Amino acid sequence: MNRRLTVTPVLLGFLFWCCALAGLAVAAEPVVRASLQSKGTLYVGQQVLIDVGVLVPNYFLQPPQFPQFDLPGATVLLQDGQALNLNETIGETLYSGIQRTYIVVPQRDGTFTLPQAEITFGYAAVPGQMTLGKVSLPQFRFTVMAASGAAEGASGVVAAKVAVTQDLSADPKTLKAGDTLVRTITVRAEGLRAMMIPALEFSPLPGVRLYQQDPVLSEETDPRGLPLAGVRKDVVQYLFSKAGQYTLPAIDVSWFDPVTAKTETVSAPAISASVAEALIAVTGLAPPAPEPEAPRLNWLLAGAIAAFAFVTGLVIWLLAQVLSKLEEAFERRRSDSRHCEAASFRLVGQACEDGSSIEIEKALDSWSRQAGIVPLRPWVARFGSAQTLQAFDDQRQAVYGASATPAVASGGLGSGLQAARAAWLNKSHPRSTYWHGKILPQLNPRWDSE
Repeated sequence: MNRRLTVTPVLLGFLFWCCALAGLAVAAEPVVRASLQSKGTLYVGQQVLIDVGVLVPNYFLQPPQFPQFDLPGATVLLQDGQALNLNETIGETLYSGIQRTYIVVPQRDGTFTLPQAEITFGYAAVPGQMTLGKVSLPQFRFTVMAASGAAEGASGVVAAKVAVTQDLSADPKTLKAGDTLVRTITVRAEGLRAMMIPALEFSPLPGVRLYQQDPVLSEETDPRGLPLAGVRKDVVQYLFSKAGQYTLPAIDVSWFDPVTAKTETVSAPAISASVAEALIAVTGLAPPAPEPEAPRLNWLLAGAIAAFAFVTGLVIWLLAQVLSKLEEAFERRRSDSRHCEAASFRLVGQACEDGSSIEIEKALDSWSRQAGIVPLRPWVARFGSAQTLQAFDDQRQAVYGASATPAVASGGLGSGLQAARAAWLNKSHPRSTYWHGKILPQLNPRWDSE
């Protein structure tokens, strides 16, 4: 007798629902992407901006750690400033992401490929639970061409715009022999790091001594901390030892504009200096009077003065040493009080009272690192109440979740964290064990044991 297996519509729907959930679970994995922010043709010596973003389901519990890596034939820097938060729906899953920018300056032409560097992070694969994850940089490629006019093997200067300004310490038409003229040249290059601005050449002149100071490099940034331009300042002193007419040569700076694909030049103009003879005062025509005979040296008085000076110097030195030690102790104690765990936790309470969700997250991260509590959520689950844990998860959702808001109701979080910290301190350092002296040995250990 044959039996048939009957499949009802309800069973078919259940199987289909399970398969759909399994497919979503498989698809909901972290995603890493790389894109080229710099547009147009790329040239050797140009700053190439590469955006790298990491997206995870739900939200981050630990921000991604973007690594520093080496790229043969180029210098690589991780751009300073705040990271960019991302929100995206992939399929039917809502993703949250964080994006950073790498600055790559190629030193040769050709094709470059990002290495397999790893990015680690923590995220809520299951809401409320920490999952550690890692991804590798994608095999992103970009091609760089050599700038026209650059010497073979040299990168040249590639910038969007270069400006040169010149300042003088005095009027070059009113100098006299022995005077010094200070010449300051400032070069500002947009889209170029200060260290990539080439050194300026100051040619020596006959009859003029040239003293060149070390250049001062700085970076101009926007309100978000992103670089705008590099600035190099050179200061040169010209000492004119003789009278005459002098011409300080112009200073030229050439660069390649990647937008126009042309070589541009900007200059600090030459300076014409007129140096007159130095005036010498004449006091009289009579021969100078003979010098008076020097008095004999009183050795006793000289010895007393030397002894007094030695004792005074010794006392001053001892006082300076004592004051230095006292100052060091005071500064050390004040620094310890400023950077202790309790001071850091007070900042958490202040942020929970009147700060935004981002300020609360920064204060919590600083305090947890100061106290050695990483990750923080298991600690909250152990020492805090259920309401505190819920408020903590809501705070993380507000910062890293898809529907991030600028502020959350954090009053319950502050009081809950304070109670959790009190329980943690009581468990870690119970009052019954507090003793600031030395424990004395037993007077009669043998008698007590019997």
